[in-house]
Amino acid sequence: TSTYRLELPDELRNRRVHDRFHVSLLKPHIAHEDARFPNRDVRYFYDLGNYVEGETVVEDLIDHMFTPRLMFQVKWADGDVTWAPLSVCSKLAALDRYLALHNVTRPADLP
Repeated sequence: TSTYRLELPDELRNRRVHDRFHVSLLKPHIAHEDARFPNRDVRYFYDLGNYVEGETVVEDLIDHMFTPRLMFQVKWADGDVTWAPLSVCSKLAALDRYLALHNVTRPADLP
């Protein structure tokens, strides 16, 4: 298959690190060189912080479009960009910034 699943240590699985990758993203393992990188602890994992189920951070709203409903292009703090409906974006501070940038008054019926 073109997708591989890696066996990750419990510490990474608990931090919700994704374990499936397309073959094009994988490269052969090259062992580290103790002479070039002395005292490197290969068991230390970067602190990703505490994950809270459902918690995400919106960096900005960067575009909008009308499908049958109003959708906003959301730029997340982790770098992802997705489309979300107004119902998801209505309480975001980023929506107020986006509307102000486009000289649009917030509709009174928005929460």
